[in-house]
Amino acid sequence: MTNRKSINVDILRVLIPVILESVLVFSATIVTSAMIGRLTAIDISAQGIGGRLISIYLSLFKGLAIGLTVTGALRLGEGDLQRWLRTVNQAFLTGVPIGLIFCAAVFLFPAWFIQLFTNDVQIMDACVPYMRLTAICYPFLAISAFVTGAFQSQKDTKTPMIIAGIVNVLNILLGWMLIFGKLGAPELGLMGAGIAFVTAQTIGASIGLVLLFNKKIRLVQGTGLNVPFFKFDWQCVRDIYTMGLPAAGEYLQWQLSTILLSRVILLYGVNSYAAYQLGLQAELILVAFGTGFIVASTTLTANAIGMRDEALYRTYFWQLIKFCLGISLVGSCVLFFAPDMLMRLLTDKEELIKIGVKYLVIMTAAQIPQNIYKVLAGTIRAAGYKNTPLIITATGVWGVRVFLCILIGYVFKLDIIYIWWAFNADKIMCMLLSIYVMIRKRVLGVIRRLPPVEIGRASVE
Repeated sequence: MTNRKSINVDILRVLIPVILESVLVFSATIVTSAMIGRLTAIDISAQGIGGRLISIYLSLFKGLAIGLTVTGALRLGEGDLQRWLRTVNQAFLTGVPIGLIFCAAVFLFPAWFIQLFTNDVQIMDACVPYMRLTAICYPFLAISAFVTGAFQSQKDTKTPMIIAGIVNVLNILLGWMLIFGKLGAPELGLMGAGIAFVTAQTIGASIGLVLLFNKKIRLVQGTGLNVPFFKFDWQCVRDIYTMGLPAAGEYLQWQLSTILLSRVILLYGVNSYAAYQLGLQAELILVAFGTGFIVASTTLTANAIGMRDEALYRTYFWQLIKFCLGISLVGSCVLFFAPDMLMRLLTDKEELIKIGVKYLVIMTAAQIPQNIYKVLAGTIRAAGYKNTPLIITATGVWGVRVFLCILIGYVFKLDIIYIWWAFNADKIMCMLLSIYVMIRKRVLGVIRRLPPVEIGRASVE
């Protein structure tokens, strides 16, 4: 497996479906934003806040899904199929009830959550019904995250991609019908977007559950192992959550900081905030590629560590860095040379386009640092340094991004473009700190410090 061509094929087999899955997800978000971008600035802002709350919620389950992916990949690398399937079961058994609790909280107290972002009465009036509606699908979003984590732990990234394709085609089609009242459907505006989102996510989660747990068609490697579902295995739960919660904390750092940053940006007016939301959506298509590197670096390096194959581990890492640099350069060129085109895909309002173009051009500088950091963070996490990416992210987000934005917005009252440059400074700091950790902790030499493992021990259990 140390043949470089074979390793490149293995990387691309994992990387390409993850990227395509993320592109599908973000494309649906962008298309929905483009449709809502034809509504009012209030609708755009309300959808941005509701979507941000969903992103904060998903941060928890994306982190727990990483815990499932890393733990599962290690078990499969060791040949322990029985333990792998128990790990998958425990993720669902403990995680879905958490999703139900969040669903109830947002449905019953939507105004409390909105006030974390803004006190604008018009935005709140539009956002409350939208948030109550989308809260219905919170448990299904948790299920989808774990389905993806289970498949990715065995290097199957194609199945989640197919599920994402179905979900996002439905989301776009239903959104178009219900937002604008096409094909005989009622014209519901922002609420139509919410109905489309809930329907598509519910169907996607149901498909994922069938593929995982239906004995006749499920696609997992553990088929045939007799593992009871409704029985707690606290060791598996501990493995998932001690790995997943720091990863969730890392995601949450980004999302929670947006609560404060939203207030800072709203100092510059509703149009600036709406343009920022649309600019974020345009940038998301490039963030999709970075998501692929998180999954690839985490899954592949964890699997190599489980196998105790240092040559494979190192080659995975360096080839991922090369792929990352190439793709990031392409993304930077897109943002720098075509920002006006990207913004016009999302809105026809010139005042929003003008602000959004400035945001996209400045964020060109963030593409390489943020994607390199994702490869490094995935490798560091797989090597057993569970809390280190969380600490690095906290330093960048709170010590750089939020600190500088407060100074810029509240103290010095500078132009909003300096807010965007503070975002770039955060990304660069995270990359530099992760490089320091890689060298200081000798992360690429971690396998030499691990005890040998008896490969295939679980196959005879």
